[in-house]
Amino acid sequence: MTASPQSSDRRAKIMATLGPASDSRETIRELLRAGLDVVRLNLSHGTHEGHRQTIRHVREVAADEGRYVPVVLDLMGPRYRLGVFEGRLKLEAGARVRLGLEDEDVELPVEEGVLEHLRPGERLLVDNGLIELKVEECSPRVVSAQVETGGYVSSRKGLNLPDTQLPFTISSKDDADIRFAVEQDVDYLAASYVGAASHVQEIRQRVRRAGGVEIPLVAKLERSAAVDDLENIIAASDALMVARGDLGVEVPLHRVPVLQKRIVDAGRRAGRPVIVATQMLESMIEQPRPTRAEANDVANAVFDGADALMLSGETAAGKHPVAAVATMARIMAEAEAYPAGRRAGLLDRFEEKQTESTERLASPEELQIPDMVATAAVHIAERPQVRWIVAFSQGGFTARLISRHRPESPILVFTNDDRVARKIQLVWGVRPLHLEAEVEHHDEVVEVVDRQLLERGLAEPGEVIVVLMGDPIPAKPLTNLLRLHRIVER
Repeated sequence: MTASPQSSDRRAKIMATLGPASDSRETIRELLRAGLDVVRLNLSHGTHEGHRQTIRHVREVAADEGRYVPVVLDLMGPRYRLGVFEGRLKLEAGARVRLGLEDEDVELPVEEGVLEHLRPGERLLVDNGLIELKVEECSPRVVSAQVETGGYVSSRKGLNLPDTQLPFTISSKDDADIRFAVEQDVDYLAASYVGAASHVQEIRQRVRRAGGVEIPLVAKLERSAAVDDLENIIAASDALMVARGDLGVEVPLHRVPVLQKRIVDAGRRAGRPVIVATQMLESMIEQPRPTRAEANDVANAVFDGADALMLSGETAAGKHPVAAVATMARIMAEAEAYPAGRRAGLLDRFEEKQTESTERLASPEELQIPDMVATAAVHIAERPQVRWIVAFSQGGFTARLISRHRPESPILVFTNDDRVARKIQLVWGVRPLHLEAEVEHHDEVVEVVDRQLLERGLAEPGEVIVVLMGDPIPAKPLTNLLRLHRIVER
């Protein structure tokens, strides 16, 4: 596959969820041309056969368009719900209500696996937090609670337990979905409802036992417990998602904007891509235009320095999936054109201290020289005459080191591994290119760069670029060489 980067100069990426409104080849092609960079499939819905067909469509269309498009599968994760009962029940604030297993004579039946973990004083949130209960008395089969915030409730509504120490379990469905992800060789696997680093490690072990190559894991931060263990979760993960829907239920809403900034900043410093998700252009599920508040939300995620912004129902089931992507792309491009948007998330004059969460990039000894070289490249790229930062990467390590500094110049990354090319497409400012020839010396490297950039119309003779590589090349070392180079027509 010979992929060419997008013509757009946009640095932050667009991830879109595919579903009934968008999983045809024709619509996928339109989405890519409108600005789509990354595809998400939600395993809470649909069948393996349906997802298999969508993955096939994405890969075929991406090949036709000369694009690297990573596929992210999103695990359902542990879910807690009310049981089944007739009609709607009105809960009055201040009243007491009993919850129990479905064979008990109670007002609110619940599924197994909930009651035994509840303790007096803990909150129990129903239907995305619209109903709030406070636990008063507990027994193995029946729990009594006071209604703090009332309203109507019906069968199968979701439950959130923000104060409860819940065990992390990998259900039989998640286990089957992990095996499916390995079978399909997807590019990322998103882990739902993780509350600790150990939960990410459990899923990683399950992926390894499934017998495939290790799939990078996206930790979805949607539980209050995850916020408390943020640094360890970052260290255990390959990418992060600010899942604002459930997060905004589990923590007070007024905390979510600051938590978004904190997570994006922490992930960027650690070299982990961060995705901001949920309700970004929610009104476009029905309407052809977003609200002004939604446009501001998208722009602010760009200003925060997010690697990617995600559309969910807007593209999976909405009436205007292509328009939603095109609209998001325009808002993001405008935000990045603003000086503060272009430099969003820049590390403080390259002087930040190393954090423990950088250690999965490489060991401290390995990290030191590549990070110094990457930092120097970003510093040099502040000069307006530098057209590109060009890197050669075996696994995406150098791409993430450069990107976390949010350089002024865009980043081109050459690799001969299509899987790596798809993976780094999620990273801010990075455009993957296929390395079309084997090289053994850095003089050959710059010859390849000259030829490919000129052929693709990405540079003009005489323009200056910064080239990063590992030398000697046959030994495949980590990045240790920086070369300033003026493009030559050969």
